[in-house]
Amino acid sequence: MHFIMAIENDLNSAQDLENIFLGLRQRVVITKFSQTVQEYVKSSNPDIILMGLTFKDKKELEFVLELRRDVITHNIPILAMIPKEDANFVANQKALGFTDYMVKPLIKQPLLDRIHSHIEEYKFSESSKTRDNMSFIVVDRGHGRVLFQCRANLKRYVFPEFKKIFTPNFLKSILAERICFDVRVVPELGKEEVEVFERVMKLFMGHEKVVFIAGRHMGAFIEHASDDEKMLVFMAPNEFDEYVKMEEQKIEEQRKKEKKEKFAKDSAKESAPTPPTSLGDVKIEIPIGGPTLPLTSEEPIISETPPETPPNSDSTEKPPQS
Repeated sequence: MHFIMAIENDLNSAQDLENIFLGLRQRVVITKFSQTVQEYVKSSNPDIILMGLTFKDKKELEFVLELRRDVITHNIPILAMIPKEDANFVANQKALGFTDYMVKPLIKQPLLDRIHSHIEEYKFSESSKTRDNMSFIVVDRGHGRVLFQCRANLKRYVFPEFKKIFTPNFLKSILAERICFDVRVVPELGKEEVEVFERVMKLFMGHEKVVFIAGRHMGAFIEHASDDEKMLVFMAPNEFDEYVKMEEQKIEEQRKKEKKEKFAKDSAKESAPTPPTSLGDVKIEIPIGGPTLPLTSEEPIISETPPETPPNSDSTEKPPQS
């Protein structure tokens, strides 16, 4: 089943598209152009994008060029739906990032034939690149995280390559980094693939969480994943980036809190008086010219003044002779 994304601000044209796709075995999303839709397109990775143009809002053209710069969406066919024939647009449609165009009002069968043709060509091109590529996993490492971009069929190409990548030395080297798998461009992902990923997660026992950017496969993770505590699933990369910022902010706040508590504790130690450790550290102040305190000793008081000689004593001192 193909996934068709239609972006159309004109209500009448949007209704025409609903009538065209009614009853068909295709997954179709018809919505208005907005910032939220831009993020959804980049995360859901549709098989084709139908872009309604007004030639009045330059953001429409900027959005298409942005898709062409994104590593995930740069090859997705984009069919412009224009209100009238425009020679300038026709001459520059490729440079503006469009694969093809059709003039409204759209006719059902020609539109479906054009959609089918572009999707088949896109799928064949992507499968050829997969066969020609030596690696089906792109490892992007930096800023404290390791991102594994899975770019082909999981069971046939990606999972066998995991055995070559996840060596003991490599797992040891990324022990302190965030682990993230980007599976948005994977063609199929169901119960078996989710179960394999849960076995792969056991390789990262030292990590609290393992992140998956699922895009249109998010439903498969929600339905089949059993280890909800260790697995974090996001729709788009920007959601993961916001999560990382929040986690880093929590760590920084905790670090500041611990630093503040340590500073307060150290300050309290410095302000407290230090008790003496020896008798030599004890200072005694003796007042000069102050009142003399009586001694309280039990020893008798001995005067240093010599006692007077009593009269009629037996003194042997002789008077001087004349």
